Amino acid sequence: MGRLLPRLLASALLLGVTSGCAGKTPPKTETPEAGETPPAPDPDEHAFYTGAGDPTSLDAYLTELAQVDLIAFGELHYHPIARRYQAALLEGLAAQPRPLALALEFFEADHQAAIDEYLAGAIDEATFRERTGRGERYDDAHRPLVEYCKAHKIPVIAANAPRRLVTAYRKSGLSYPEYLASLSPEDRAYMPLSSEPRDDDEFKERFMALMGPERGPAFYKSMALWNDAMAESVARFRTKHPEHRVLLVVGVFHVAARLGLIREFRIRRPDDAVSVLTMQQTDGAVEFTEDDEREGDVVLKVREPAREPAEP
Repeated sequence: MGRLLPRLLASALLLGVTSGCAGKTPPKTETPEAGETPPAPDPDEHAFYTGAGDPTSLDAYLTELAQVDLIAFGELHYHPIARRYQAALLEGLAAQPRPLALALEFFEADHQAAIDEYLAGAIDEATFRERTGRGERYDDAHRPLVEYCKAHKIPVIAANAPRRLVTAYRKSGLSYPEYLASLSPEDRAYMPLSSEPRDDDEFKERFMALMGPERGPAFYKSMALWNDAMAESVARFRTKHPEHRVLLVVGVFHVAARLGLIREFRIRRPDDAVSVLTMQQTDGAVEFTEDDEREGDVVLKVREPAREPAEP
């Protein structure tokens, strides 16, 4: 993964399990608008590779997705390259004949009504942001995607379980069926029907190695529940709208090597075709390495973005 990625992922995951999947405070950059052209290829800053390590491009990847039901973009949160290529991928998929929906990790199931009302023009953006808790980071990350969907009548799925319910589950000491039974009918509807932290799973091994023995066990239940929640949100949509394919934008750890969320989705929708694009960050050359093998069907290798110096 490169020397930087494990440290960055651990920081982002710890923030995620304690305060939602928030990630690091991003460098101050200009927010891209919907429809912005993606950055020109720069071999010193980023490059696309197939899962086997051959050079490729986003345009080439788009030609492979016509019959794919779930496209997962595993991002490094708030990386400027991610924002631009997510927009380009969304627009490229929307230009193809098959209907499309966008699913976002960063909205919770109890935000769905506000999302639907905003996309339909029933509420203004200020109300939408207040009801869904959007802060300044939203402008620097996923707002262009939502605005594009609003302009082009593309459904947006609030993919994640409510943070308050995930935290309560982690602290409850209950099994998931017991916890689910303790919820009100309204809250129960926001949660996946099942969630089982897997003990014999490479995803757990990666999570524990990343988080360490002190933090890992305490937060693994939350991570497993988030994977189940997002997998089930997309699976439910696909069941109701089988003609649609779904672009899921999510933190890379959830989908790397087709583990975690992808495994849970395939259990729910075994016949669906899935493709995974993962971002891998390095402080060296943006070359495909042995660590990148298996991480995605396509790997977007990037350097850490430049940061403004701290104010004196």
